[in-house]
Amino acid sequence: MKIFFLAILIFSSFLFPSSSFASHVDLNPCIQVSHCVREEWDVNNIEKPFEEIKTIIVNTPRTKIVEINGDYLHAEATTKWMKYIDDLEVSFLPESKILLIRSESRVGESDLGVNQKRINLLKSKMF
Repeated sequence: MKIFFLAILIFSSFLFPSSSFASHVDLNPCIQVSHCVREEWDVNNIEKPFEEIKTIIVNTPRTKIVEINGDYLHAEATTKWMKYIDDLEVSFLPESKILLIRSESRVGESDLGVNQKRINLLKSKMF
């Protein structure tokens, strides 16, 4: 009987990862820098940086959050004219007080600077 409950406990941890696991998500590097931007922000002077950036993203036009898991957030941003969907990811590393931000276009060879502008806009609202 103990083995049965242990097996259920182990299996359920794969289905429902703890938020402490999610708070250590490292974002992938940009492979195609022509349509991807990844930055690390030092947020020592901000009391609740993950909550603050989440609020900014919720209030950003044409952007919707599709996943939140602990200190990880994935949003989809739709471009204004061509209606392309870009991925925006944020991961907060509380032990080092760093926000990892990554914005990438799903299609195309170049984003015409849209991802960098998105990151710059978020940064200007944060700091």
